[in-house]
Amino acid sequence: MTTTRGNRSNLATLSLIAAAAAGLLTAVITITFTRLNRNNQHIRRLILTINNNAVAAAAPTDHNEEGEPTNIQKRSLIAMQFTADHYVNRDKIEMIKSGEAKLAALRLLPDSLSQVGNGPSGSYNGVYGTFCVFDDQMNKKDPAVYPTVDHMMDASDHCIDNRYTLPLKEVVEAVTSHDKNSIRNERLKTLPLSGLVFHQGFSGAGLIANALTTFDNTVVISEHSAIRDALNACDYIHNRFNSDDCSPMKHQKLVQDVISLLSRTSDSNIEHMYLKLDSASSTYIPLLLSIYPTAQWTFNYRKAEHILAKSTEPKRAACMLTKRQPSSVLASHASQHNLNLEDLSTHEVCALHLSTLLDVASKEHKRKGTGMLISYEDDLMKEDAFIQTILPYLGLQKEIDANPIMARARVEDVLSTKASVRGIHSQDVDSQWGEEYVHVSEEVRAASQLFMKSTL
Repeated sequence: MTTTRGNRSNLATLSLIAAAAAGLLTAVITITFTRLNRNNQHIRRLILTINNNAVAAAAPTDHNEEGEPTNIQKRSLIAMQFTADHYVNRDKIEMIKSGEAKLAALRLLPDSLSQVGNGPSGSYNGVYGTFCVFDDQMNKKDPAVYPTVDHMMDASDHCIDNRYTLPLKEVVEAVTSHDKNSIRNERLKTLPLSGLVFHQGFSGAGLIANALTTFDNTVVISEHSAIRDALNACDYIHNRFNSDDCSPMKHQKLVQDVISLLSRTSDSNIEHMYLKLDSASSTYIPLLLSIYPTAQWTFNYRKAEHILAKSTEPKRAACMLTKRQPSSVLASHASQHNLNLEDLSTHEVCALHLSTLLDVASKEHKRKGTGMLISYEDDLMKEDAFIQTILPYLGLQKEIDANPIMARARVEDVLSTKASVRGIHSQDVDSQWGEEYVHVSEEVRAASQLFMKSTL
């Protein structure tokens, strides 16, 4: 009896200590959480995971009269701040088949695209897709406010708080079977890939994407994370896991499957699908054109000093990440010039990266005689460049001819707002688009002269 009471006393003391620790941790994380912007969704999910694990480890347990613990679930205060999943009891695969849940991103493992067991279909394993419910046509309503898929997902509580992770191969097989065997009015429409918009960044590609959205029968998928993750999969596996075990056949199949999932729509009026890629994905122009050889494509570039100055502005210098995570093309480019990326400054790394993108595009353009290279200063600024040249090249001449006055008015309206003004607070910023002054520092000038000699 004395031993039992002692155990109960000790357990009670431990429970109080654990409860206090969990309460303090929850309070600290709660305060931190409330200061986070909703757009930092990966941080929100990370905090939720850490908090739930910590509370589960520290949470007190109740005990019965014999001193045996019984589990009591205590809901985390952090979890209470996340929206409830209204689809918790729904079949996730069925939601994807119907188009209700959409692909958001990918997750890869070291052997996801391993060359071992490479069959005739080049099928991959160990690739996971995350899915959530969001409106993927918000950019048609206001392309300046929702210029990329990430901005549309940021507007969805479900994407922020309740994503589903599923094996991508299983999803693709289920969707393919559904679309093949369903009667016509029960399956989604699969769109052809009409065009690809590549660019160096800060060179007007967003304006082209926004202009494309003004037509009733188009959909523009802009800078989708899953496409980026699929395109750079082999480079990611090499940089992240120090492995070169990546099958080209499986890599191509992964890219094709991702784009195929994104090409499904319930809107019967849509006839054209366009992909606007993030700037770094221009490295993979040859890969995409090998899969979609008939798709029209454009590449936007800019005066070397100006594009480097814009790309290295504070909070914009994503190109500096290529020092530690270079594409195979950038690494090869550096090797050819006997350069060690680690020895280069931020401006020099970014200059080499931007030069590589232009080099890939210009070589593909010359090699195949396809694509349209668009200079920000010489082409994009021309009057009627969109209506008379760019949009017709991308396959919209018929739509322009059907109602030229309306087409011109819509395009001019959307072009009056800068595509680089992003997010739901964009109305608070000077959003008029036009020529701008770009400050060129000595570091920018030196790096551009060293690494950005035009290949055109």
